[in-house]
Amino acid sequence: MSDRTARVSPREIADFLAALRSRSAGDGAALLAWKSSLLDRIAQSTADPGTHAVAEAARAELAAARSSDDVEAGGL
Repeated sequence: MSDRTARVSPREIADFLAALRSRSAGDGAALLAWKSSLLDRIAQSTADPGTHAVAEAARAELAAARSSDDVEAGGL
C-alpha cells in the first residue's frame, strides 16, 4: 500500500463542478473543503510551486470561511 494519496480523477473534478453549478446558500464551507481537498491532492503530485501556492490559497480560504462561520454562530 502506498503512502501517496490517489490522484484526482476527471470524474471527481466533474462532480465538483456539477455541485458548484447547483450550489445553494448553505453549501459554501462544504464546497470550499471539497475544493481544498482536490487542490491538495493535485499539489501532492507535482513539485510546481504555483500549484502548491494555489492549494495553500484554497486552504487559507477554507480556514477563513470556517472562522467566519464560527463568529456568526457565536464562537461555538
